Amino acid sequence: MGDVVFVIDGGARRGPDWLDQVTGELRADLEEIRGLSVRTVPGAAVEGAKSGVVEQIGQLAVSGGALGTAAWVVRDIVAKFIDRAGARSITIKKGKKEVTITAASAAQIDRLLELLSDE
Repeated sequence: MGDVVFVIDGGARRGPDWLDQVTGELRADLEEIRGLSVRTVPGAAVEGAKSGVVEQIGQLAVSGGALGTAAWVVRDIVAKFIDRAGARSITIKKGKKEVTITAASAAQIDRLLELLSDE
């Protein structure tokens, strides 16, 4: 399984210190899962951003053979994170597929589970 990328969108109102903090918290939570490797990915420019508006984006790449089997644990971590962090959204990308979660609704979280379980 290739990398799964977690993209945290803090919006324009959040500063880089906040983004570093919540990205680090999510990284620490994911690193507790045995068999996963988590690394920070440098942020890219945000497509469609209005000029003069700086979007705060944090990215983590997660890989490892345990990712598919740990999908339920990752699902719970993301659900708690989105409630706790106050991020505008978190997008999880796996290849060409992606799921964007804007709230910890059951439907959005279940889509994450399907994405991670899909080999």
